[in-house]
Amino acid sequence: MRSRLSGTSIITVSTAVVAAMLLTSCGSSQPADPGSDLPSRLLPGDSVPQGFTVVPQSVGELIAANRSTLESASTVGFVPAECKPTADAKFNPQLTEDNTVLLVAQSETGTFSELLTTVRRDVDADRRDTSGPCASVTATPSTGSLAGIPIVNTSVELPALRGDDIVVSYLVRTDSVKRPAGTNPRSRTALLANVLVKRPGGQVVTIQMGVSGTEVEVTPEVAAGAVPGAPLTQPPLDEAAFTDLVKAAVERAAAE
Repeated sequence: MRSRLSGTSIITVSTAVVAAMLLTSCGSSQPADPGSDLPSRLLPGDSVPQGFTVVPQSVGELIAANRSTLESASTVGFVPAECKPTADAKFNPQLTEDNTVLLVAQSETGTFSELLTTVRRDVDADRRDTSGPCASVTATPSTGSLAGIPIVNTSVELPALRGDDIVVSYLVRTDSVKRPAGTNPRSRTALLANVLVKRPGGQVVTIQMGVSGTEVEVTPEVAAGAVPGAPLTQPPLDEAAFTDLVKAAVERAAAE
């Protein structure tokens, strides 16, 4: 959702957390292809969380950011090694300006975005990469400004959405903690959703939605999870409100 990449961007489950834009619809009553009405299926700009402002960016910028993120990920060491993310590597290169639309909004406390695309994401891979033995993953970049700094991602699955139009859904809260030597840890909490939605006529589209708080300094006690199961920092939107926005996005994408 951010046009700039951070070390935590490498290991999030959602492309929509990297960069996004809002494309307005200028379609016709008879779409030329299944994806031509996608802009009208995004949430409207006035649906973004209170305090957020829509920020336009190009899909081309998203694609470039994704490419850079995947290149960076190849130099990152993951522990456990089998928890290296896999879904983005298959999904991101298929995104184009013709099959993907995005909405991004920012506030003083974080970033919100929705991505809608006709590319089908491997949501099961997202679940494998962030649950079970991969619920806590340490990523250590070997290059760049974060070289040698461990980044710990701890993920907690949120209740899945269910409905006739939902093929599969995966909602998760991820706490990312950087641990620079000699200073207090820095933490960021994000709420992320990947949902496959069945459109009228049977076409399946992917919704990715996320809201991420700003990175803040925390004490070692907080970074260690002083309150088990609780977010390390407060995202700019609570989990119930985030789930409601995902539901609204699903309804809009699936509407006749």
